[in-house]
Amino acid sequence: MRIKGEDLAAHLEPLRPFYLVAGDEPFLVGEAVGLIAAAAQAGGFTERRRFTLESGFSWPAFREEMGSPSLFASRTLYELRADSREGLARELKATLPVLGADTLLVVTTPALDRAAQQTEWVEAAAAKGHVVSVVVPDGAAFAVWVRARLAAAGIRDPEVATAVAYYTEGNLAAAWQAIQRLALLPHVDAAAAQEVLSDESRFDVFALTDCALKGDVRGVDRCARRLQTEGRDPILMTWALARELRLLARASGVRDRRALQDLWRRERVWPARQALLDAALRRMTRAQLTGLLRQCALLDRVNKGRATGDAWLMTRRIALQLAGLRLGGGE
Repeated sequence: MRIKGEDLAAHLEPLRPFYLVAGDEPFLVGEAVGLIAAAAQAGGFTERRRFTLESGFSWPAFREEMGSPSLFASRTLYELRADSREGLARELKATLPVLGADTLLVVTTPALDRAAQQTEWVEAAAAKGHVVSVVVPDGAAFAVWVRARLAAAGIRDPEVATAVAYYTEGNLAAAWQAIQRLALLPHVDAAAAQEVLSDESRFDVFALTDCALKGDVRGVDRCARRLQTEGRDPILMTWALARELRLLARASGVRDRRALQDLWRRERVWPARQALLDAALRRMTRAQLTGLLRQCALLDRVNKGRATGDAWLMTRRIALQLAGLRLGGGE
């Protein structure tokens, strides 16, 4: 069956053996996977294993593991993140038949365009389970999304919703963080919302990336050290930095201003963030951006335990270089 991301919660009973979650917004994709995982755990899937489709990943070994569970193994949820759909159609065609009663497979991919949605392998996925399309709400739809999330948290003041939408500017993860903070207050009105949302002492992942894009070297160093002290997960920082760097690398090849504006529009970059990205583009060359993306790839492997290194030191170095600081072998 094909369903929208916002309708997923209503289609988790009974659980299907396969879910394809397609979307370009990591927050919404992660939220959808979280809903499936929670339903799976409630349904007796006590083990959860995560994989990434990357160099070295073995489809035959993956299928053998799912198709030949140990006699004493628990029911297992398998998550496979596929940032590219190259070869996915062929391999999933061979994988879907091995799914049994004790296995549940969730595959995440970038958003499916209209042509991809009509392919044979997507049809097969929809027949075996659910194809979940996660669409990013933008413009007026983002404001509606914010109001709905606030209402679910017991906050129905329209001025609060306006403030959250204004300050977070289309950033769903930042909006959700704000809503969670507001839900903890004994009384929430527009003034309280503005105080929480404009608090410049917040050192979250978005503050780190914003400082890096602005070229605020001291701000980057302060944010990174505070985040590490607070015990934040560097995986989220890696994702945020890599996302901005990929966007900047694409934009660095655009010479025409109108074409650049078209790119910002396609990528749903709000005007306030366009200014930050423009500043970074004036400061960074394409070669420098490509080099930082390679560093992010290594950092990703460190975060997953597939390479050795100090994840927080690497995170800070990448952010400092994006901010314009030129580093040698040391700092």
